[in-house]
Amino acid sequence: MMRVLRSWPLLAALAVGALDDPAAARPAAPILHEPIPPDPGEDLALGVALDGDLPAALRTPNGLVPAPDPRKLPLPSDSVYGPDKDRDVFVPDRETRRPDVSGYDEPFSPSTAPFKRLEAFDGVRSDYRLYVRDQRLAQVPTAASPGPNDDAFYADLVVNPEAGRNVRIPSVGPGARVVHARLGVGPEEIPMRVVRDGADNWFLQVYGAKSAVRSRLVMEVAIARTAFGGQLGDPEWSALPMVPALPDNVAREATAVRSALHVSRRMRPRQVIAKLVQYFRGFGDSDDSPRGRGSIYLDLALSKKGVCRHRAFAFLVTSLSLGIPTRLVANEAHAWVEVHDGALWRRIDLGGAGRMTSAASDAMSDRTPYVPPPDGFAWPQNARRGGDMIADARSGGPPSGAASSTSGGWVPGGGTSGAALPGSRQPPDPGGSDPAPFAPGPGLGASGPDGRPSSSLSIRAAATQAHRGHPLRVNGTVRADGEPCPHLAVELWLRAVGTRRTFLLGTLATGDDGAYAGGIVVPGEAPLGDYDVIARTPGDARCGAGSSE
Repeated sequence: MMRVLRSWPLLAALAVGALDDPAAARPAAPILHEPIPPDPGEDLALGVALDGDLPAALRTPNGLVPAPDPRKLPLPSDSVYGPDKDRDVFVPDRETRRPDVSGYDEPFSPSTAPFKRLEAFDGVRSDYRLYVRDQRLAQVPTAASPGPNDDAFYADLVVNPEAGRNVRIPSVGPGARVVHARLGVGPEEIPMRVVRDGADNWFLQVYGAKSAVRSRLVMEVAIARTAFGGQLGDPEWSALPMVPALPDNVAREATAVRSALHVSRRMRPRQVIAKLVQYFRGFGDSDDSPRGRGSIYLDLALSKKGVCRHRAFAFLVTSLSLGIPTRLVANEAHAWVEVHDGALWRRIDLGGAGRMTSAASDAMSDRTPYVPPPDGFAWPQNARRGGDMIADARSGGPPSGAASSTSGGWVPGGGTSGAALPGSRQPPDPGGSDPAPFAPGPGLGASGPDGRPSSSLSIRAAATQAHRGHPLRVNGTVRADGEPCPHLAVELWLRAVGTRRTFLLGTLATGDDGAYAGGIVVPGEAPLGDYDVIARTPGDARCGAGSSE
């Protein structure tokens, strides 16, 4: 059992008693301090700053967003960004089935999922591989503070930097700037800088680190709100940045596609872009790969078959052939394009989103969603927007083959279009009603109806005390039928003694031997009181669900 002690906000402590000796957790002397709950609004008003001069909270259109802890130690379950390897080209393919997305790391608050900007390409080779035309690196612009027409975000990344090597990191959108940044391990800060190439891919560079060390990078970034939506500018062709000529074979085939689409430079750039968006948003996924024309570009563009990456690829080639600056942008879950409208780069989602599993969207479950400006282009009926993927995963997803009923993923004004993720137990409102009891399903007992043996979990606290805002270190094992359960998610919970309300701390993962260990930061908003520490797992294909209770 552990006790959340009364104290001042930055010094509040959690006394963690031995799990087999509840009396050890109780203080021997009276507690003399009164609690002051964390208040992001007050922190913002007082100008409270964290390490690296990071503001303690951001004011967003969807409400206040508290800062991530720059001293939080990396966890074994964290996604890690390491030195860049073999990711300098994009190879088009003919697999046009709608994909299932099983992984997505969300580093931004408010959440921009699934539009994390990880890889961008702006050049086309004769074999239709995409690349970055200008790979020279320059420092990412800085901003004194977000301007009146900017939106601000926190980025919270775990990285494995090495001196002399670039670590590719995601950015929130085209033209983003760094306001404040801090890289470190706990209280130790590591000198670094953030640079970008000609396609606005971001990289982290460190100084003095001789070998890779897992570190936490926390940034405040600012970006023009219009980069995410709204009406494009209406420039003359001469006002657009120059686009280098395409390889001869690519240019010839793009001419055929432009003719089929009835677009040309006799139209204004904004008219051309609108017509291209309408055409490529009309693509559909297909189990039959497009073939027959001897060119992957012609096959995709003229068949109107493809999911997000195929649409973005064919759009890019066609748009560049007209002299419109264009990029293809992708991450592990989605792909889209950016076009330059004579003033700035604009993100355009062409749809074709896949199905994101509930587990993949778990990282977004506790984050405030970002609400972009209205889309500047119409969507065809039954289109699969990028945001639909997240909304469907949160709500359990539409029936197989059914179109999403959401207009873009996030519901304007806050919240999402769906309920909590199925299979996950969300932390309750401390002042609300008791949550439903844990229901692990058929894995409990010797063997459930699905034949999976139930998982047996052990849990041990490594220390008798932990401070709120600092890691609570635990370790344990997961076994089923006497055998270890490797690579299994283990949720760590606090359960209030008396009310039995539960509070999710975080998730660790077991190793090859079925053991897990790590530090989970106890949130500053954890209500005061006595708690039991509980480990739970939903199981996997071999090991059933289980709990340490």
